[in-house]
Amino acid sequence: MKTFKLVGLSVIDREMRRQDIPFIDGLIINKEDGQNRWLVEAYLDDHYEPMFAGLKEQPEFQLQVTITNPGNDPANMLVAVRSITKMNGHISVLMEGLMIPRRTHLAEVVLAGLVEKGLQGEALLKEFRQQMDERQGARTHHERNR
Repeated sequence: MKTFKLVGLSVIDREMRRQDIPFIDGLIINKEDGQNRWLVEAYLDDHYEPMFAGLKEQPEFQLQVTITNPGNDPANMLVAVRSITKMNGHISVLMEGLMIPRRTHLAEVVLAGLVEKGLQGEALLKEFRQQMDERQGARTHHERNR
């Protein structure tokens, strides 16, 4: 297993909106199990407990993580919450999941969400470009906020 410092964390909701999650500390561990499985642990303020408790009820959800350096491109993951541990006004959230190929999968997920909303033609293209630009801008956002 290889362990890395977590420097950026965002939850992507079903409408493909990104919510940056400020955290106190975090790790990401490559399990090196041949199945591309990773563990993510984030130590955060306990007011995020209801959000992660709700996510724990889902079989999986999309997460964006930035590893080691805020200038690195965020990586996309499909994860499930494994545990939430309370600690003196804070929580530790342990998530497990798969890294997903960055550009191809992200484009497919964004496009599928827009088609589901019924967008077509020029409106579809415009919204697709905007959402892809927003997701590519995650790196810039993390750099500004660190």
